[in-house]
Amino acid sequence: MSITKQRVLPKTVRAVVPLAVLLGCGYLLSTKITLDTVMALPAQLAHITWQAWVASVALTVISLWAVGRYDGVAHAHFATRIPNHQARWTGSMAIALAQTLGFGLFTGAVARWRILTDLSLPKAFQISAFVSLSFVISWAMVTALASIVLKGPNWAFWPSVGVLLAAPVFAWLLFRFPAFEFKRLSRRFDGVRLQFPTLRSAGALLLWAKMDTFAAAAAFFVLLPTDVAPESAIGLAGFIPVFLLALGAALISNTPGGVGPFELALFTMLPQIPVDALLTSIVAFRLVYYAGPAACVLLALFIPFGAKPRQGPYPIPNLSDAPNSELGVIKQNGGYILADAKSAIAVWPTGQTLTALCDPIVGDAQTAIIALTAEARTTGRMPFIYKCNSKTALIARATGWAVMHISDDALLTPALFNLDTPARRGLRRKLRAAQKSGVMIQSATNPPWTQMAHVDAAWQTAHGSARGGTMGRFCPDYLSDHFIALAFCDDDLVAFATFQRCKYEWCLDVMRHTGRMPDGTMHALVTHAVQAAASAQIARVSLAATPACPDPSRAMFRWAAKIAVTRAGGPGLRQFKSAFAPSWQPRYAAAQNQPSLLFGLADIAREVHHPVQIEPAFPRAAIHNFHNVDENYELASQHAS
Repeated sequence: MSITKQRVLPKTVRAVVPLAVLLGCGYLLSTKITLDTVMALPAQLAHITWQAWVASVALTVISLWAVGRYDGVAHAHFATRIPNHQARWTGSMAIALAQTLGFGLFTGAVARWRILTDLSLPKAFQISAFVSLSFVISWAMVTALASIVLKGPNWAFWPSVGVLLAAPVFAWLLFRFPAFEFKRLSRRFDGVRLQFPTLRSAGALLLWAKMDTFAAAAAFFVLLPTDVAPESAIGLAGFIPVFLLALGAALISNTPGGVGPFELALFTMLPQIPVDALLTSIVAFRLVYYAGPAACVLLALFIPFGAKPRQGPYPIPNLSDAPNSELGVIKQNGGYILADAKSAIAVWPTGQTLTALCDPIVGDAQTAIIALTAEARTTGRMPFIYKCNSKTALIARATGWAVMHISDDALLTPALFNLDTPARRGLRRKLRAAQKSGVMIQSATNPPWTQMAHVDAAWQTAHGSARGGTMGRFCPDYLSDHFIALAFCDDDLVAFATFQRCKYEWCLDVMRHTGRMPDGTMHALVTHAVQAAASAQIARVSLAATPACPDPSRAMFRWAAKIAVTRAGGPGLRQFKSAFAPSWQPRYAAAQNQPSLLFGLADIAREVHHPVQIEPAFPRAAIHNFHNVDENYELASQHAS
C-alpha cells in the first residue's frame, strides 16, 4: 500500500463512520417517530412552561461554566501561562461550539486558536485533545458511579463495577508513570515524551465532569413533560444514569452534536415516556444546550481575547554564582530557575509536585515560598521543598507548612581539613591501604571520557542502573564543569569521583568504580578533592546527605528511616562519610500539608530510583550577583543510626 493510501484511508474512515452511524440511527428512529409526531413539535414545544425554559438555561450556564474548568486544568498542564479567566471562558466557548458542530478535536482547537490570539495552533490542538480524552475518561468514572449509586439500567451494573475497580489502578499508574517515553516504542521517537496529568489535575477533572454532566442532565430533566401518567414518570436520580449513558453513546459515535445515537439511546432506555413527549424534550434540550450557546460563540469568535501569556520562569545559563553547588543537578533532571524581582529558587517538576531544591538562590525564603506556591498552582502541582536548611524550614513551619527532618548533610571546611586528628584515624588507615596498593590519584584536566564510560558501565553491571533525580548520572556534557578526581591502578582507570562546583562550595556527586578498585581508593579520591578545594580557596565541601530519622521515638519513623538508609546504600554510606569527621547539618522537607509532604517524598523516591532519560535544563538567560543567604537555625531532631 502506498504512503498516500496509508494516509488517506484513516481520514476516510474517520469521516465515513460517523456518517454511517448517523444514517443507521436515522433509520432506526424512523420506526419510532412518525411524520405526525414531527409536525406536532411546535405545538408541543409551546406547552413547555417558561419556568422550565429558564431553569434549563440556568442549569446550562452552570454546566458550561464547569466545562470551562477543563481548559483551566489543560492550560496548567501545558504551562501556557494564559490567564485563568481567559482559558476558562475560551474552554466554555470552544466546547459549546464543538459539541454542536461535531468533530470536536478539530472544531474545538480552531475555536481556541481563534479566540486566544497568542495560543499557537499546535498548542490549541494539544489542549483540545487533552480536554477531549480526559473528559471521556472522567465521563466513564462519573457514569459508573452514577449507575451504581443511583441505580441505572441493570445491564450497566457490571461494566460500572469494572470501571470503578480499575480506578485505583489507573490512579496508581498516573503516580508511578507520570510520563511516557515514546522511545520505548521506537528509537525514532527518542526525546518525545507524553506528560500525564497529575493526580490533583485528574481529581479536578473528575469533579468538573461530575458538575458538568449532572447539571446537563438536570437541564434536560426540567424539560421533560410533567403531565404524563404516574407510571411513566421518572425522578431526577433515575434519569441521571440514563442521560449519562446516552451521552456516552453520542461521544463514541462522534456524529455532529451526537445526533442519532443520543436520541436512540434515550428512546431505548425510556420506553415508559411517550415518544412525542420525549422527542419534544430532546428538541428543547438541543435548542437550549446546543444551539443557543453555539450561536453566542459564533458571535464571540469575532472578538478574540488577544491574551498575552503571563511571564514565565527566568532561566539562567549556569549556577556558578549560586550559594549551593548541589543545585547543578537541575542541568540534568529538567529543572529550572524560578525567579522574579525579589527571589530566585531552583525548581524541578516531579510528577505530582513542583519541588524546590534546597534554599533560595537569592532573596528570602518567605518570598520564594510564595513564588513556588503560585508556580505550582500554575502547573497543576503541589508545592514541595526538598533538602532545605533550618532557616527555610522554620519559615515554612511559621507559614503553616508541614516540615520533616529527612537527611543530614556532611560538610567539611577545606581550609581547616587536617588528617592528623583522632577523629580521622580511620581515614588515615584507608589512605595508607590505598597508597600501599599503588593507586595513583590525580585531577582530570582533560577527562578520559571513554575510560570513564567503561567504569560507569562496569559499575552499573555490578550495582544496577544509576540513580537519578537529585543524584547526577554519568554524562560528559553534565560533568564537563565538575571537578573530577581519577584513580589509576597499573595505568588503568579503576574509579573516579566528581564534585559539582560553584564559587562557594563543592558537592560530591558521581562516584564510580570497577571491581579492581583497591581498598581505600574512594577515601583517597575524596581526600584529594578536599585538598584541591582548599587550594582553590573554596569555603565548603559537601559530601552530600544521608537519610535521617524524623522522630526516633516512633516505630513508624524508625522503620521508614531504616528502609531509606538501606535503599540509599546501607549504613556503610554514613560510615564512609563519617571517616572524614564532617559536621552534620540537618536538611528538611516541607509542604503545605502532610499528604502533600508524603506525595513529595514519594515523588523524590520514584525519580531517584526510576529516573527517566537524562534531560538537559531549559535554555537559560543570565542572572548574576547571587548572594549566599545560607544560615543555620536549629530545629530539634536526631540522626538516623
